[in-house]
Amino acid sequence: MMVKGILIFFCSCLLVTCEGFAGDIYWYLAASMSKPGKEVVTRFNQKSEDVRALLIIGGSGQLLSKIELARRGGIYTPASASFLKRAQAKGLVKHHRPLLHQIPVFGLSKSGQSRIRSFNDLQRPGIQLALGNPKTMALGASYLKIEKKMGPVLSDRIRLNSRLQAINISQIVNYLRADIVDAGLIFDSVARANRLEYVEIPDEYNFQNEAFLIRLIFPVPNDSEVARFENFILMQHQLFNQYGFKLNP
Repeated sequence: MMVKGILIFFCSCLLVTCEGFAGDIYWYLAASMSKPGKEVVTRFNQKSEDVRALLIIGGSGQLLSKIELARRGGIYTPASASFLKRAQAKGLVKHHRPLLHQIPVFGLSKSGQSRIRSFNDLQRPGIQLALGNPKTMALGASYLKIEKKMGPVLSDRIRLNSRLQAINISQIVNYLRADIVDAGLIFDSVARANRLEYVEIPDEYNFQNEAFLIRLIFPVPNDSEVARFENFILMQHQLFNQYGFKLNP
């Protein structure tokens, strides 16, 4: 299933790239924000006559690899600061600004709702969990930091129940909808956008993940159009709110 997901992602990325034109703006968007992102792009393209925005969705790490390969100008929006730092280390960042915050939680499937009432239930024998690949998705990398706060005993018990390691958050949502696992690591915003029940990770272990609008260094025919698209995104407070996201003031 993981191999199939990887193939679907790269095929979709290649399709977008092949259909793009020199003046297009590419928005490399972490999958956790895909629902409002799709509507933002649709609205922008309806108003814009001179340039199109093209949306490429995937895990934050997947997108970073795609950016290095495609070398197309536009905006990169990873779901955590760790991938901003990786992009900076690779010399890909022209400038950046914060977009929104998301909090890691464990979303519940239908079967999981009857078996899991609190965070402590995640360590019970027989519970089946989906976690994230830290190389391909921001939430997977963030969970490694959460585990350090938990300590080895608790983190090892929860890891023993891990049955699947997703390459992006959309996969975990699909696992939950299909009742393949009892619980999966997602963001609170993703749970609200997909109307999923969830259990919170205790505050002493958890932390907010900050998503960024990162302007890439690669040249575009009209840099002012990228700035216009960036400002358009930042004005869509109501749209993001509809899906359970809150943009930074």
